[in-house]
Amino acid sequence: MRLILRERQDLEHPEVIIEYRELTDGVKRVSAFVRSVDQSISCKREGEEFSIPLSDVFYIESVDKKTFVYGETEVYQTGLRLTELEKMLSHAGFVRVSKSVILNIEKLQGVKNLANSRLEAFLSNNERICVSRKYLKEIRAVLLRRNA
Repeated sequence: MRLILRERQDLEHPEVIIEYRELTDGVKRVSAFVRSVDQSISCKREGEEFSIPLSDVFYIESVDKKTFVYGETEVYQTGLRLTELEKMLSHAGFVRVSKSVILNIEKLQGVKNLANSRLEAFLSNNERICVSRKYLKEIRAVLLRRNA
């Protein structure tokens, strides 16, 4: 795949054109990523409403039937359920890593093997998330695509 970037003073907003001979999985992933760049999640914190860009989300966690969105240092609550968010964000680089956590793969710094066939994910904000055995296959597939 070839990437061409051109500066054009006559454009009001950036424009992305994807040209392809065949609509492959790679082309679909790039297209989904570009669409997700401006996407955000509606959240609340201390009674105030926020629209959090996906690029600022590190992970999303469900605790006691409440869903929390974690930024670099902030925590917000959203009315969306984890399963809804998983479907909505799978094209945007988010992957389920446990029964209660969806991780933004772009914020992943590295992984470490733990006992019982689990992994520990290190995020760029120095947080650590445990990846359960059930979801190892999914996160490994995402990591392989990311590094391909």
